[in-house]
Amino acid sequence: MLAMTDKSADTLLQNFRNKVTRNMVWAGAVTLLALTVTQLWLAHYLQAAVMFTSGIVFAAIAYTFRAQRIPNYWRLLFMVLLTAICAMSIKQNGVIGVYWAYPLLVSSFFMFRDGYAIALATTITVATSAAAIAFMELDDAWRITASLTVILVLGSVFVVMLGRMQRLLHQLVITDTLTGLQNRQRLTGVLNELLASFKRYNRSASLLMLDLDHFKLLNDKHGHLFGDQMLKQLANRLKQRLRVNDQLFRVGGEEFLVVLPETDLAEAKKVAQKLLSTVSDEPFEGKDAQVHLTVSIGVAQLRLEQSWAEWINSADTALLEAKRKGRNQVCVAEGYTEI
Repeated sequence: MLAMTDKSADTLLQNFRNKVTRNMVWAGAVTLLALTVTQLWLAHYLQAAVMFTSGIVFAAIAYTFRAQRIPNYWRLLFMVLLTAICAMSIKQNGVIGVYWAYPLLVSSFFMFRDGYAIALATTITVATSAAAIAFMELDDAWRITASLTVILVLGSVFVVMLGRMQRLLHQLVITDTLTGLQNRQRLTGVLNELLASFKRYNRSASLLMLDLDHFKLLNDKHGHLFGDQMLKQLANRLKQRLRVNDQLFRVGGEEFLVVLPETDLAEAKKVAQKLLSTVSDEPFEGKDAQVHLTVSIGVAQLRLEQSWAEWINSADTALLEAKRKGRNQVCVAEGYTEI
């Protein structure tokens, strides 16, 4: 009944960010190694040595973390070395050396996020401007400082706006638009965290798979808009009866999943019975009619040998059994015992 992908939206977004960062480090390595030849030809041996060493370091970082996130301290080292090389270039080449400051400044906004990116970009702007003032004519130095400051301000605005947009898009991706509940995009990460906690600390956890009974008949009789009203009311009722740490997801048309951290099978059954009564005891008020609704619930406690997919399947199977037995009841996954 419930199909899910192995990768959540969070994971896909993080993988994309990691790939961008890694490619930037690779690009830095290739560029510096190529420029080493130019510096040797110009007899700038110290700068050539620094560029060559930095290029090798960058290549090693990119290769070492080719399949994972580059830690922040290596990213910071990447930016510090590039800033130092830029300052050396300004000292050695004057205005020509300043050209490297602009892509360096822009890179800082991609290497880090939000306030960290702005802080790093500010540091680069100050360091580069100081080098320009120290090694160049004042008329040129203040123009360079002004242009870098403009880029810093515009980049900071971009970072702030992009951060807000990403958070908004992330919220839209993981939220069901009808009920306001979390959707299946967020579920994978939550279940994996519970699996890790169970394996490491032996903290129990349970799932409730819940399905609204005869929902198709409800839609056929009253219309889909009426059905949507009932789903929203159902979501609100369920949320009101759940505990603070419990999490509620809408994972299908009329199907919901309740995640119960640190909850064994006996306690999970009690929660399921409360939810069953919450739905059936009071009628639901629609715009044009009042209806009585019921739900069927499958309960499954996490077992050591299970993956999250097998855990969900256990709860799903129990739900099917509850429906087979006549609906409006709770069934426990087969093979579980209350302890």
